[in-house]
Amino acid sequence: MNRAHQHQPQHGNHPAVIKQQYDSQNVWEFENKWEAGLCGCKPMSRCCFSCCCFCCMGCKLASRLGEAAIIGCCPCTLCYLRTKLRTARRIDGFCCGDLCSACVCGPCAATQIAFELEHQGLWDEEPAKKSKPVRNDRYN
Repeated sequence: MNRAHQHQPQHGNHPAVIKQQYDSQNVWEFENKWEAGLCGCKPMSRCCFSCCCFCCMGCKLASRLGEAAIIGCCPCTLCYLRTKLRTARRIDGFCCGDLCSACVCGPCAATQIAFELEHQGLWDEEPAKKSKPVRNDRYN
């Protein structure tokens, strides 16, 4: 029996993994672009949240990127988070650009990161709603 057919992957609630081809000789040439520009402010409510409560937005970004939420309050964290997302998603850019965007307009950079996470399916706006327990009147 062919070993490749012994273990078929089962489709469940797992996210799809898409492998992208890239030049193995030059792994630092990234092929993707940001889904929104730095001053895109998509959606406007998130942009306002970033401007009004930057520390809260930083904590939310940190937790969505797998970091401890508390580091979102540190001043230089946004540059780190932007670089982390950019390299993980193979988005074209440089560390210097990440630093400049975080320093020049932190709320814009935070909104851009959040939009990218949302596009990747890693940002949830609404908290999961708890379902009410089903009541069975037959036993009461």
